[in-house]
Amino acid sequence: MFIDNPTVPVQLEVVLDLLFAIRQKNATAESVKTLLQPQGLPGLTNNSKQAQLHLSAAKELGLVAEEADGNLRLNYTVRNDRPTAREAILESFDRVVLGPPDVEPWFGRFYGYVIVQANDCIPTGEPVRSQLASDFNAALADHIEKRNPLNATKLTSYLRWYVYVGLGWLDPTGRFIPDPTERLKRTLPSIFAGQRRLDAAPFMSALALACPELDGGSLFMDTGSGRYDSASRTCTRALAVALRNLHDDGAIRLECPKDSLGWSLERGGSVRLPGLLDSDRFDRVSLLQRN
Repeated sequence: MFIDNPTVPVQLEVVLDLLFAIRQKNATAESVKTLLQPQGLPGLTNNSKQAQLHLSAAKELGLVAEEADGNLRLNYTVRNDRPTAREAILESFDRVVLGPPDVEPWFGRFYGYVIVQANDCIPTGEPVRSQLASDFNAALADHIEKRNPLNATKLTSYLRWYVYVGLGWLDPTGRFIPDPTERLKRTLPSIFAGQRRLDAAPFMSALALACPELDGGSLFMDTGSGRYDSASRTCTRALAVALRNLHDDGAIRLECPKDSLGWSLERGGSVRLPGLLDSDRFDRVSLLQRN
């Protein structure tokens, strides 16, 4: 999987922008490599294969197809400059990598493993990350095939993509802080499915289907089932923070009455606003703006 390699998301954007720019011409893998890695480029060696890796990533994500004559073309349609390369990557990544685990077995599962922990940050340093990867491998459910297990090297590549796809951010010390605000915002139309208001229980069920790496989702449960108590109706810190962020940004409205028995946001911090956020548990969620 391309995530195992040093693929840089913004460089993948460059590949897509390039193929769009030369869409009326022949664009073989060799010609694209020549354009992206021209002779004389500082640091370029015979072993440099960044262009090859990024083309492979584009193919694995279904963004680029190779025709019988070897010509490369975008596998999606651009109209009026949309989608942008970034939008195309995010849409495909959500569907291919954060969907069923057939293509990338560890990316979503590891994220779910991290956010269910009491201390859900990913620290810096190879030894501690190696131990974290080892603990994750041991926590995988018995029915999951364990080939090509997660290690610290893969984890370093994962962090780059976690940040890019809106699953968190790096603090000044280099620690990764899970925060799926942007990922969740992209999936709101799918979660609400044409409705404008959902009770807490159906909202959480729809969220688990749309974002299987988050609370209650299939990837989340592959490692978090022993640590996650759905009966307590308590969101992980990461999800609670994301929901509060989306409420504050005006994307959704959380309804948290005083007598609520709904899902708790307390791990994301307590916020009270009389008349709307009267408790730390939400009974309903409304969609206020569409992406």
